[in-house]
Amino acid sequence: MAVRVLYHGHSNVEIFSGNHRIQIDPFYDNNPAADVKAATVSPGTILVTHAHFDHTDDVIPIARRAGSVIVSNYEIADYYERKGLRTQPMNHGGGVEFPWGRATYTLAFHTSSFPDGAYGGQPGGWVLEIAGKVIYHAGDTALFGDMGLIGELWNIDLACLPIGDRFTMGPKHAVRAAEMLRAKSVLPIHYNTWPPIAQDGQAFARALEEKGIKGQPLKAGESIEL
Repeated sequence: MAVRVLYHGHSNVEIFSGNHRIQIDPFYDNNPAADVKAATVSPGTILVTHAHFDHTDDVIPIARRAGSVIVSNYEIADYYERKGLRTQPMNHGGGVEFPWGRATYTLAFHTSSFPDGAYGGQPGGWVLEIAGKVIYHAGDTALFGDMGLIGELWNIDLACLPIGDRFTMGPKHAVRAAEMLRAKSVLPIHYNTWPPIAQDGQAFARALEEKGIKGQPLKAGESIEL
C-alpha cells in the first residue's frame, strides 16, 4: 500500500495511507507558508510534537470539527482532554498501535509551552510505522547523539528534519542528523516561514546528495509517495 506525505509548509505534514489521514503539527490559518486553511483538513489522528503555537495553532478547531484523536505527551494530552477533546497520552520511548500503524514518541531537544503559558511537557519527535514504511518527524530539535540510535532501531524511509537554524538545528547539523539516522530520504521542514529561519532548501538537498541521501525539498501543497 502506498503512503503519501503531503507538506503544508513550516512543520505541518499530513500522511495518507488507504483511508487513513494522519496530521502532524497542524499550523494552517496563521501560517504564511500554508497552501490551504484548517477547515479543509479532516484527519483521524493528530500527532503533536510540542506545544508551541506554530505546531498547535489549529489543533482545537480541527479536532472539534473532525473528531480527531490527539496524540502527544502526557501534559499536552491532558491540556486537550480538559477542553473536552479525545486524546491518547504517551511519553518518550513509548509506542501506541493505531488502525493505520504504530507511533513511537522520541526525544527532541527544544522547549514546550502553550501560548496561554500552560506547560507543554518535554518536546518530542515521532517515528511512524505505516504500511511497511517508516517516517521520522523530528519536531523542533537540535542535533543530538541518540539520532544514531533511532537510525539503528528503525529503517527510515523518510526523515522530516528542521533546517531553519536559530530555533532548531540548521542545514549543516541536519545533514549530519540524516547520516546518523541512515535515512533514505529527507524532507526539510521548519524553514522559510519567516525571515529569521530563511534557508536554501535546494542547497540542503545538494549537501545531502553528496552523502548519498536523497533530499526532497517540497513547496507547500506538494507531496512524496513512499
